[in-house]
Amino acid sequence: MTRIYIKIVAFLLINVGLISRVDAHIGSAGVVQEGKAGNYQIQVYIEPPDVIPGVAKVSVSVDGMDIESVKLSPIYYWAGDEGSPKEDEALPVAGESGKFEGKIWLMETGAASVKIVIEGKRGKGETLIPIAAIATAKRDLPKSLGWVLAGLAVLLVGIMTTIVGASTSDSLLKPGVEGDKKTNRRRVVGSTVGLSFCGLLLFVGNDWWGSISKDYRANYLFRPYTATSTAKMQNGQRILNFKIDANSIERRWTSYVIPDHGKLMHLFLIRQGTLDAFAHLHPVRKDTITFEAPLPNLPAGKYLVYADILRFHGLQYTIADTVEIPALKISAENFEKQTGDSDDTYVVTNPINTKTSTIQDAGISICGTPGVKTPLQDGSSIVWEEKPDQALKAGQVYNLKFSVISPDGKPAELQTYLGMMGHAAILKEDGSVYIHLHPNGTFSATSQQVMEKRVGEKTNPSPHLSNAKKFRDSIDNILLQLQAMPEAERDKLLMRGMIHQTTGHHSGSVSFPYVFPSAGNYRIWLQIKRDGKILTGAFDAKVI
Repeated sequence: MTRIYIKIVAFLLINVGLISRVDAHIGSAGVVQEGKAGNYQIQVYIEPPDVIPGVAKVSVSVDGMDIESVKLSPIYYWAGDEGSPKEDEALPVAGESGKFEGKIWLMETGAASVKIVIEGKRGKGETLIPIAAIATAKRDLPKSLGWVLAGLAVLLVGIMTTIVGASTSDSLLKPGVEGDKKTNRRRVVGSTVGLSFCGLLLFVGNDWWGSISKDYRANYLFRPYTATSTAKMQNGQRILNFKIDANSIERRWTSYVIPDHGKLMHLFLIRQGTLDAFAHLHPVRKDTITFEAPLPNLPAGKYLVYADILRFHGLQYTIADTVEIPALKISAENFEKQTGDSDDTYVVTNPINTKTSTIQDAGISICGTPGVKTPLQDGSSIVWEEKPDQALKAGQVYNLKFSVISPDGKPAELQTYLGMMGHAAILKEDGSVYIHLHPNGTFSATSQQVMEKRVGEKTNPSPHLSNAKKFRDSIDNILLQLQAMPEAERDKLLMRGMIHQTTGHHSGSVSFPYVFPSAGNYRIWLQIKRDGKILTGAFDAKVI
């Protein structure tokens, strides 16, 4: 109880302005899932709190009219299912059939998840959605409230000094006796002592308040990893060197990073400002904080860097940086020979908000718009199944559906790419919003598997993290084994346990649930695989 009380006190202090703003999710804080819970098709949107302890808002849309109840509960990695609090019931939303909304308290920081249990005539269905329970925001104390509190403080100090002064002077007089100079002196001395005592209380209270703030900043407030990216020349090839800053690690040792979709890091390069050059790379780990990858034939310029890593308990981190890439004349054939990973891809297209490209390159792909058939690199085409010229709305859940059409006009047969039917990256024009999406939602499928495994354990296992080198070496061995597998076998292994939101390989369509967090111009890169070739389509979206 004492621990919970301290956390609630800390929460109240945070809400009046002790925490500074940190962007942990690069602007996309909400979590969306599209999938199934037992026999129920569901769409879930979770708005995690930006301070911990805090309240997460959960919206669940379920198909059908036979739903009896929808219950929610938080599950923390370290506590597991057995340490989960009692379920809270989500209530039906008036006028919206099949939609339920509820709230849950998140009291612990770190890797967590929301368990959703649906009961109805089709039986019981459950799903587990990983979320990051981390404090990322600042609450500024409103000036009006500050003045009210200051006024109350002055009033209380005045009352206290008056009481103390009176208790040492007038209260000592007998009834009917008038005070003299000695009484007045006692009143002044008493009031001075009372004022000094109040000053001491204010000093101690302010010091205590500051220590609570300092403790929360040190132990609760999320601090993102930072990194330094450089492009260097090596044997005639440009090499990207990505080095995580050691002073940003703070007990989150990168030796305990695990593969996500078979890769230790997913790194995205996007040319700043124009967004006309895009690469999805998978750097190799050189040591605990250094990763390297050969650069594809990208045009020179300043690039935004977004690197996704996943730690052992399922908490995902995006590390943001920029890098200046120098110009280099290199043929596509030479790039293919020197590339570091067979799943690395890149594409060059027209700048955002323009129709043509200023770059002369045979590999140019023109960016598409909703509802318009757009050619891909292999002669097939792709359509974003959204109404043309219709602005999207911020804060609304969308199912971004894309259909791929083969050169003969039929739906294309798609293959899995890194264990999923597709990958998507979304970036706002100013770089303030970034996310790596999958058909199952805005979270890592590996994170979900980690949490599901944790829930399935009946005890509270503490991972053996005392030997960082042993853990790191074991992960490197797994990556080598994956790389040595035939592609089909590797994809089959990566697909294990994942639910793929598509209407079938032969339908040629794939969809991604997402909520645009704010108004502005966005670019979406969709990556699919067909006939053994990874294809990238780009689309522009205007959000109001």
